[in-house]
Amino acid sequence: MLRSYILAVALPALACNGASYSNSPSEPGSGNVAFETILQRSIPGQTGDRIREVARDDASWTALWNRLRQGGGEGFLPAQPPAVDFSRDMVIAAALETQSCISKVTIRNVVQGRGELVVDLLEAPPAPSCVCITSERPLHVVRLRKSSDRVRFDVERGVTSCG
Repeated sequence: MLRSYILAVALPALACNGASYSNSPSEPGSGNVAFETILQRSIPGQTGDRIREVARDDASWTALWNRLRQGGGEGFLPAQPPAVDFSRDMVIAAALETQSCISKVTIRNVVQGRGELVVDLLEAPPAPSCVCITSERPLHVVRLRKSSDRVRFDVERGVTSCG
């Protein structure tokens, strides 16, 4: 019953999340790399480990997408990953391990450095005082221009408030 309710509420939100793209919070120039969000959400009841990964081709993107869907994400994410033209683009994905409550992961910025892309990542697990009915797993997936540079994640830990 609860799962049916969650699906009824979450699927329309996913349709909006998956169908629309938002621009990166960064302005091009001064090393900032423009990106667009493919998907950012928390999946209720999903189990899984932390992911910080790059996909530069269809095979690695499909494998990454399948890992994002495992552990309960199958009902919330489509079987096929969103289309990406890997001749010009690549994907960066971040997911937190399963959290006990409301939480968020956000790729805030990508900066071109000397031979590397630095991903400014905010991981915000729930505040210690939060009490929830179901656990969740937050994720953020972005598309950006393809680069052969090494990708490094610069992680800041935050806290997501309960209400």
